Amino acid sequence: MDSLYQQFLNPTSEYSPMPFWFWNDRLDKERLQNQIEDFQHKGVEGFVLHPRIGIPEQTKYLSDEFMEYVKIAVEEADRRNMHVILYDEAMYPSGAANGKVVEQNPTFASRGLSAKVVDQLDHTLEVPLERDDHVVAVYLAAKNGKDSFDSEYISCLYPLNAQVVEIGDGKISISDEVIKSYFQVQNRKKEDYACILLIEGYTDGTIRGIHRDQDDGQKRAPRSADLLNPEAVQAFIDITHRRYEEVVGEYFGNTIFAMFTDEPDITGRNAKHGCIAWTNNFERYLYHEGLHVEDLLGLFFDIGEKTKEVKQTYEKAIDKRMLETYYMPISEWCEENKLFLTGHPAKSDDIGLLKPFTIPGQDVVWRWVAPEEEKGITGTHSTAGKCGSDAGRHYQRRRNLNEYLGVCGIDNSWNLSASDMKWYTDWLAVRGVNLFCPHAFYYSVEGRERSHERPPDVGPNNVWWPYYRYFSTYIKRVSWLMTDSVNQAEIAILALNNRLPWKMAKYFYEHQIEFNYLHESLFTDHQVKTLEGRLEVGQQSYNAVVIDEMELSLFDQTVLEQLTTFMSQGGKVYIVTDKPGKEELANASYISPTDENTIDAHFSPYRHVRIEGNNQSIRMTKIKKSGRLFYFITNEGDTHFNGKVNFVSDQPTTEWNPWTGDVQSLSNEHILDLPRRESIIWCVEDNIVSAQSNNITQIVDITPNLVVQDKAEGVWNRTELCDWSKCDELQYFSGTIEYLFSFEYHGEHLDQVDIDLGEVYEIAEVSLNQLESKVKMWAPYQFSFSGEQLRQGENLLCVRITNNSANQMDRQLLPSGLIGPVRIKGKGLRG
Repeated sequence: MDSLYQQFLNPTSEYSPMPFWFWNDRLDKERLQNQIEDFQHKGVEGFVLHPRIGIPEQTKYLSDEFMEYVKIAVEEADRRNMHVILYDEAMYPSGAANGKVVEQNPTFASRGLSAKVVDQLDHTLEVPLERDDHVVAVYLAAKNGKDSFDSEYISCLYPLNAQVVEIGDGKISISDEVIKSYFQVQNRKKEDYACILLIEGYTDGTIRGIHRDQDDGQKRAPRSADLLNPEAVQAFIDITHRRYEEVVGEYFGNTIFAMFTDEPDITGRNAKHGCIAWTNNFERYLYHEGLHVEDLLGLFFDIGEKTKEVKQTYEKAIDKRMLETYYMPISEWCEENKLFLTGHPAKSDDIGLLKPFTIPGQDVVWRWVAPEEEKGITGTHSTAGKCGSDAGRHYQRRRNLNEYLGVCGIDNSWNLSASDMKWYTDWLAVRGVNLFCPHAFYYSVEGRERSHERPPDVGPNNVWWPYYRYFSTYIKRVSWLMTDSVNQAEIAILALNNRLPWKMAKYFYEHQIEFNYLHESLFTDHQVKTLEGRLEVGQQSYNAVVIDEMELSLFDQTVLEQLTTFMSQGGKVYIVTDKPGKEELANASYISPTDENTIDAHFSPYRHVRIEGNNQSIRMTKIKKSGRLFYFITNEGDTHFNGKVNFVSDQPTTEWNPWTGDVQSLSNEHILDLPRRESIIWCVEDNIVSAQSNNITQIVDITPNLVVQDKAEGVWNRTELCDWSKCDELQYFSGTIEYLFSFEYHGEHLDQVDIDLGEVYEIAEVSLNQLESKVKMWAPYQFSFSGEQLRQGENLLCVRITNNSANQMDRQLLPSGLIGPVRIKGKGLRG
């Protein structure tokens, strides 16, 4: 086999999954070392060291004792040539250092802006202020319905007429005389107006901590920090990052290769109701971005046509400030210390905030994305996979990360099957993710406060752990494929920095049309070049741009100007909308989102392939790696797909199986036979002879007999197959049970033995005559063995079934075990 295939077959450790390792109990040196050894034995050659709730109070975060355990873990990883990512918080969201930032300086606590509405205007108005509150603006405004004010009748009393407002003694006052004089003008009626006060103050937001009584809503939950304040962020870096540098800095840039920052939250969790992100004098920042003091009401209320623009300007300003005060300083510190910055922002489509990340990332949690109900291709969360990968593509980052599987069990329980774990992995891979961060491996599941804290454990405390090497190997192979490769997309979907549209993306997925998200700041930062009717950014090149139901007015003028130049050179811009705005883009093609025929006519030419049959669940990406073209194809549906694939060009000749590692030549027919949960790689290679189909010359049906074994632990000793959850003694059992079957064979040599286990829940390991075993973790549970393993006379079939952890952990009565029927067929083949 060629060297490229050998790299795929046995990828190096850099492509290993990097799971969150939850440190959530009393830590012990030997136990830490043993778990690291266990990880490596299962093919997991790295971890994200993640402090989690459950660590006892005496092991205080960043204390000498805590840091000694960090050093032990890092040294053990270094000894084993494993990889470590440090996590910058205890527990999350990042930026507070478990409350130490605010402990150092109480004024570093999160700040927010809130609106207070006073309707009674027939007396002196007095509103109490809390400690360190700052009055941003005071208005009298004409009501225009619920939560709406008439922009033509908004008067700013403060700061524009500061003399009419008194601030002091812990309150703000507007005298009765001031109010009367206002309403004497033009016969204004008090009942038609309200007084609105915009007040900046502490949000009382918190983070989830790691010690007792530090979780959400608990009395010792650590205070969140003001991430828009550069001094507070510098304190966070000094407390956290420099502490890690002091203790394990010698491993930076080698064993420790990155620092993970996790969904920083400006206002904090459980912030006061109605607060929006703010910091001292942030209104001046907004004025610099083009807003006026009267516009600020649009942050809370409908003030007419300008409302959307006000909110978009605010959101852009907040993101710009976060880049300046939080992400960039941390990124610069990481670069100075030979570390990558990885992790992810708070929102699934916050693509604009990923610029400072040297390993941009996102997360897929809470089963917001899932196999059912089209969750993988509808809604904002369906963009999370490509959010990180497309940022990586366009900023030319070699790796991009996704933290996934957290609370992804059905009903947010331990009911996450190995089958679903495979689905999530493929969902990310086909979208370009190449660094997989499973959430999470638990140090301990002692007590419900640990076992059910954002479950399930997807590693050592799950029943599938003995088989995890299959997953780690698979993850390495698809990570290798998606690294140092360029997808062949010719279509870009235009996106805002904080919004990735998904409706046309759904159409492209279902029609196997490659696309990438191209976001606004790539244009404003002059990353996008226009060349002969193409948009060039990084290694990507596009000849068509889609604007999917987004108002042109929301984009910076730079974007529209460059698209105009692009079209003048022959590039195509398609605007999908049923509500053309006042501002139109000359020479663009306008398409109704409900006009399927026109959509097909415009976008069919961009298909690399045409797949016959019901193909809406087939996802495909075409990539170039090391000068060779590959098609990575996965089935996101729940039914078996079989259909012919017609290639426009670049016809594949070889099939690589990323789960088994098998390789075979493809026939000229290019029949895609892809069961549910399966994926395949088709490779374009020169000088490969097409495979010839085998003809079946003989089929022999073989009836296996269930062997009733002794009543020993871990073996099936009943005379019939049945669901474990319907057996009293096995109802809440999670684990593995062995079944033994025997059958006689007397006949001619057979080339292949096919075994179909029928209905199984959920993992099956099968061996014939105690020879090689094969494992399946999802339906259909079908296995093929060489006829060489078949004996004349008696044969033994051993089947080991492992069910779902939720039976034991959540006392769920999930179907379990081998239900069958078990069928065996022998085949004679002729090429």
